[in-house]
Amino acid sequence: MTEVTRRLWKDLMSSTRIQLWIAEHTKVTESWKDIDFIPDFNRFYLIEEGNGFIRIGDTEMYPTGRQLVLMPAGIRQSYSTINDNTYSKYWCHFSATVGDIRLFDVMETPYVLTIASEHEWNAWVSLFRSLKENSHNDTIASSFRVNALLMEIVASFVEQIGEVKFNRTSVVVDKIHTVIQYMEQRFGEPLTIDELAKLIHYHPNYFIQVFKQFTGRSPIQYLNHLRLERAKQWLTATDLSVSEIAERVGMTLFYFSRLFKENSGFTPSGYRQISRTAL
Repeated sequence: MTEVTRRLWKDLMSSTRIQLWIAEHTKVTESWKDIDFIPDFNRFYLIEEGNGFIRIGDTEMYPTGRQLVLMPAGIRQSYSTINDNTYSKYWCHFSATVGDIRLFDVMETPYVLTIASEHEWNAWVSLFRSLKENSHNDTIASSFRVNALLMEIVASFVEQIGEVKFNRTSVVVDKIHTVIQYMEQRFGEPLTIDELAKLIHYHPNYFIQVFKQFTGRSPIQYLNHLRLERAKQWLTATDLSVSEIAERVGMTLFYFSRLFKENSGFTPSGYRQISRTAL
């Protein structure tokens, strides 16, 4: 993965929007069954015990106790009991989007996480129990906690699953990647919104809106972020003067110095002194 691609995916993931629909704990009945449906929300099943059948796309599974199952939105699914030892499980329904795209359409993971240790299992149970309890509480603080807990569950799942893949099958993601790569190659030039929008055949206003949805920054903010990050590297690793660095990143000295201090809290010279002391 190139540095441009890595930065794109990092920015995309940081702009993910997650919303809980429902969180509960259930001992399912023997009638628990649904065949060949396509949900418009994601599900997590944290299975405490029991047996059952789940199919996601062409993947058939028989998850059991101490496993966490992700059932992504937009994929044909089925589930059912297979005997009278039915599931006891925590579960939740939630949406997760990056811009207008479902998170798990661009981020592919295995569907099942096996939780081996007692310590890890207790931590997962605590997360889902807290999610359920806070979702039933109508205080403002609980709303914040629900979002934080759900984000923690998704982050922990991604972290522990260990086999995350990203795909660029989405036309929009591919276009944003094209723009960022163009910025990376020409950050020292006076790039304009019209120029960047034309690159991917978008109207400038629509381009600004889509770019910010996916990166969390406007195109100009993102471009300036790239320029300042490169400037920090040069301040630390070279003896280029501040004015030379400002010129290389396509800014006047005054604007560069002001923007640098607004974003880092230091003047360029002050940052150089501190960064070299730290080395």
